[in-house]
Amino acid sequence: MNDMTFFLAAAERGFVLDADDVVDSLIREGVLLPVDWSGEDRPGQIAQFVAGRVAAFGKDHAVVAAVESAAREAAGADVERGEHVPAILRAVDDALASAGLALGELRSGDDTYRVGVMRRTKASSRAWGLDRPSPESLYTIVCPCGDMNVWQLPKTEAKPVDGECDSCGLNLFDPAGNPIVSMVEEDAG
Repeated sequence: MNDMTFFLAAAERGFVLDADDVVDSLIREGVLLPVDWSGEDRPGQIAQFVAGRVAAFGKDHAVVAAVESAAREAAGADVERGEHVPAILRAVDDALASAGLALGELRSGDDTYRVGVMRRTKASSRAWGLDRPSPESLYTIVCPCGDMNVWQLPKTEAKPVDGECDSCGLNLFDPAGNPIVSMVEEDAG
């Protein structure tokens, strides 16, 4: 397992983590922030969280201002549904670079981003960086009825070959396992 202490500031290194549920401990203590793929719970949620973590790492208000500005700009961008959170995360990560900090994400196979601030080092970026390769693929089929059907599977598993539309019940695959309409594959996360 990767070292979760990347997310702790020097003053927090004595932090007591629940060995059975380290991630939940870090969330409860405000070291990690869970954000749903569909968007922030409230506008500015990510920037507000990062501002608090920047202070924990002893950085000045100029870094916080840069983060808030970058997050606001990214949040206002005209992007596809589900792309707002990744856009904000990338913008915030870029704004943190000049302060020697980075935004990292814990992937857990669901549709929640668990993000935290850390010192920007090669080791921390390899372990938790936003751009590390996803171990999962996302497969999407838009049914003729218009409903989007999504499978998130480990890269070690084969592509889906059967399944019905969640909305209308239409079988989305022919008897040979081929999708009846195009299926889009992309890295999850």
